[in-house]
Amino acid sequence: MRVMAVFLVFIASLARAEPVREVAQLTNRFRAAQGLAPLSVSLVLEAVADAHGRDMARKGFFSHTGSDGSSVGRRAKRQGYRYCLIAENIAKGQRTSAEVMKTWTASRGHRSNMLQAKLRDIGVARVGNIWVMVLGTRMGGC
Repeated sequence: MRVMAVFLVFIASLARAEPVREVAQLTNRFRAAQGLAPLSVSLVLEAVADAHGRDMARKGFFSHTGSDGSSVGRRAKRQGYRYCLIAENIAKGQRTSAEVMKTWTASRGHRSNMLQAKLRDIGVARVGNIWVMVLGTRMGGC
């Protein structure tokens, strides 16, 4: 019985990870169409994105500023990501990776974040209907 429960949790985490990884892939396709280098998935930036998504979901708000007043830069530093460039996109209500990418690519500010040439890393999280994308370049990479 315990093995089955662990397996079901594993399957649920895979199902949750799939749309998140798809957003990273779609972002790289979007960048490639503009002649830009692909981004590497960063587990650290995924953790930053996930923590902010959970914070917003748990406390019932939607903002780039955390419930503790933190910026994306401060949240990244807390997780050990030392950066020279950092950006964040958030969205709420989209059901699929295609929907969230359509929203972000149609928005001038979000699109601009994804198309910064000096970016190297990406982390994406989805918590319920909240999507968070954190983009960055580690110190020394700018």
